[in-house]
Amino acid sequence: MLNIIITMAGEGSRFKKAGYTQPKFMIPAKGRTLFEWSVISLSDFIGQDTAWHFVIRESDETRDFIEEQCEKQGIGYFTVTAVDRLTSGQAETAYLVTETLPSEDEVLIYNIDTYINPDYVKRSAIKGDGCLYTFKAPGEHWSFARTDQKGRVVEVTEKKRISDNASVGLYYFKSAALYNEAYNRYYIESDRLEAGERYVAPLYQYLLAEGYEVTIADIPSEHVHVLGTPQELEAWINDKPEPA
Repeated sequence: MLNIIITMAGEGSRFKKAGYTQPKFMIPAKGRTLFEWSVISLSDFIGQDTAWHFVIRESDETRDFIEEQCEKQGIGYFTVTAVDRLTSGQAETAYLVTETLPSEDEVLIYNIDTYINPDYVKRSAIKGDGCLYTFKAPGEHWSFARTDQKGRVVEVTEKKRISDNASVGLYYFKSAALYNEAYNRYYIESDRLEAGERYVAPLYQYLLAEGYEVTIADIPSEHVHVLGTPQELEAWINDKPEPA
């Protein structure tokens, strides 16, 4: 079973400061909510022996919305986990789900503020014990993966540019047990943070150190739309319409 974990328990403070009143994933854009755009990105995974898990803030009270959207998108099995606090980062948010999963189940972690053309997000692209979906992007504000001549990942960093391979925020782990081991060993036992948070991407450094195989699945940049800030969202809304 592949478990898809959508982390949507952030505060959304930048959107609140910009005047948005609803939870970020309910913000409309081009005829759909950010929730819908996120799920549509993973269309290739719907109905393929998958379970979906949504982690929300308890104060958002949006279970009915999620249920309606899952029915609309054809998602058969899903859970909703509500948290009453801000977590230390996406890695911890995902761990709230992975620690409850069967140890052998696969894990795919995604966010709520990125839309990727679903034609370029394929389950068949996943290789190895861990896999990051990446694209070519300027700047330092990403997670980065450096590969060797055979395309295997040899280093992953957070907010430090070591290559042109920037993460789109979609992360695969071969099993829940592997994710839990990496999370506990990398973050909890060492009481570590990366750039002030517990991000998912640095967990691949643990996998690499332990001899696991980590790969990337590269997506053409023009098909990746990062919508994490009001400015990014508004720029995309004002861009050419997405095909229906």
